[in-house]
Amino acid sequence: MNNCSKIYGRKINQKRKPIIFLLLALTAGLLLAACETQPETVEVEVTRVVEAEPETETVIQEVEVTRVVEGETVTETVVEEVEVTRVVVADCAIQPPAEPVAATYIGWPFRLFDEYLAFLDDCSAVSNVTVDVLVMDNASAIEQMSLAFSSGGESPYAIIHQSNSSIQQNVWNDWLTPLTDYVEKYRDQYDLDDIDPGMWDGATFEGEIYGIPMGANAIMLMYRKDLFEKYDLEVPTTYDEIINACEVLKDEPGIDTPFALDLSAGWAWEIAFREALGSLGGQYFEEGSNVAAFNTPEGVAALEKIMEVVDACMGQEGLTYGSGGMSAGLGNGTIAFIHTWATSGVSLLDPESSDFHDQIAFAPAASLEPGGTLAGSAWGDFWAIPASYEGDKELVFQLIMEAGRADHQLAAIEEGMVTRTSALTSDKAAAFAPVALETIANGVGATPRRVATPTLTAVLGNYLPLVGIGDMTPAEALQAAEDEYIAEATAKGYLE
Repeated sequence: MNNCSKIYGRKINQKRKPIIFLLLALTAGLLLAACETQPETVEVEVTRVVEAEPETETVIQEVEVTRVVEGETVTETVVEEVEVTRVVVADCAIQPPAEPVAATYIGWPFRLFDEYLAFLDDCSAVSNVTVDVLVMDNASAIEQMSLAFSSGGESPYAIIHQSNSSIQQNVWNDWLTPLTDYVEKYRDQYDLDDIDPGMWDGATFEGEIYGIPMGANAIMLMYRKDLFEKYDLEVPTTYDEIINACEVLKDEPGIDTPFALDLSAGWAWEIAFREALGSLGGQYFEEGSNVAAFNTPEGVAALEKIMEVVDACMGQEGLTYGSGGMSAGLGNGTIAFIHTWATSGVSLLDPESSDFHDQIAFAPAASLEPGGTLAGSAWGDFWAIPASYEGDKELVFQLIMEAGRADHQLAAIEEGMVTRTSALTSDKAAAFAPVALETIANGVGATPRRVATPTLTAVLGNYLPLVGIGDMTPAEALQAAEDEYIAEATAKGYLE
C-alpha cells in the first residue's frame, strides 16, 4: 500500500453509523424499519433492511429483585449476567448475500464523495457485507489501479473512482465492467432517469455504460457582484466582453488580476483550447474517425483569442494561477472574476474561507462569438467496477446505487455538484448549481470519447503552453501538435 494512502474503513462518519438496539432474549424478536423524512421538494421512496439473524451475547446489568424476608417484602438491586440480542438496522436496501462479500473502494479526496462514502459504509451493517474505503491522492490512486489491472490478476478493488480522463484510458484497456445491463435492471428501483442523459454520456463508450455518474462539474464564470455593480458592468457573455470588463476593473484598488482562467499546466491549456475551439464550432476529430481536426483556422482563432485574454487580463504572472489560486484570489479580493470549476463555489460561499462570500455570484461560461456555444466544458466523476474483480458484481452495483440514492444525494448536495436532477433543482442546491447545469446544457460538453483521445490531449498539452510564453505562434503550435499526434497515433494503430 502506498504510504500516502489512508484507510478510513468503517469509521468514516460515526454520526451515520448503524443504530444498535438491545432486546432481552426472552422478548419476541422485533423487526424495526427506519424511514428518513424527505423535504417537501423531493418525493423519494426509501426501503430499509433489518439484520435477519440477530446476534446474542451475554452482558452484565443491574436487575431489581423483590423477595420476602421474615414476612417483609424487600426490593434490592443485584448485578447479574443477562443474555441480550443485538439487532442492527442498516440504512442500506440490499438483501444479505448468502456468502460473505468484501468490497473495497479506492479513490481520492473529494468533499462530495466523503458524504457518499459514509452512506456506502452503512452497508457494512448488512449481514455478510463488509465495506472498506481506501483514499489517497489522485496520482497515487490512479497508479494503484493501473498496477492492479495491468497485472492480469484479480482486482483487490470492487469500486473505483473515475474521472473523465481515467475512465477513457481504463475503458480502452478493457479494464472496466460494462454496467448497461445492471442500469436497465435497476433503472426503476433507483429512479436512474433522475440522472440527466448528458451525465451518463461521459461514461458511455460505443453504446455501453462503464460508470455511474456520482459527481458533476462544469467550467463557468464566478464574479464579485459588488464590483460589477460599482462599475455598472454587465456579466460578460463573450470573450471580447471579458476583455472589456478587464479594462475597467484593472484599476480597482486591491485588484491584482482582473480576470483569470486556468492556464497553469499543459492539461489546463488543453481544456481551455478545447472550450474555445468548440465555441467556434471546431472539434478534435473528423466525424467517425481518429483523424485530427483541430489544426484549422478555427483552432488558430481559438488560441489567438485566448492570448488576447491573457494579454488584456492576466499577464505572464496570471499564467501561474491554478484553479485553487484563482478561487483564493476571488475570495480574498485580489481577482475580480474567474473562469473555473463549478465546485469551487462551495468554498467561495463559505464565510470561513472567503472574505467576499456574500458578494460572489455565478454566470454561465462565455462564448467566443455572440450567440455561440458556451466555452465551458462538462465533467463528471464516476464509480466503476473493475473487469478483473471476481466477486459479486451485481451486489457491488447495488452498493453504488445505495450510496448515490436520491435522498443521499439530497443530503450531500451542499458539498458539491451531485448528479440527480431532483437534488440539483431542490431548494437545498447551491446558487452555482443551476448555472452549472446551463453551462453543461449549452457548452462544449465532455471530452470526446475516442480511443485516440488520451494521445491527442497529451500532445496538445505539450505544445499549447509554448504559445503562452511566446516560444511558438498559435499556428506553429497546432502544426507541431498535429505532426506529433499523427506519428504517435499511427504507431499505436489508431491511424492507417
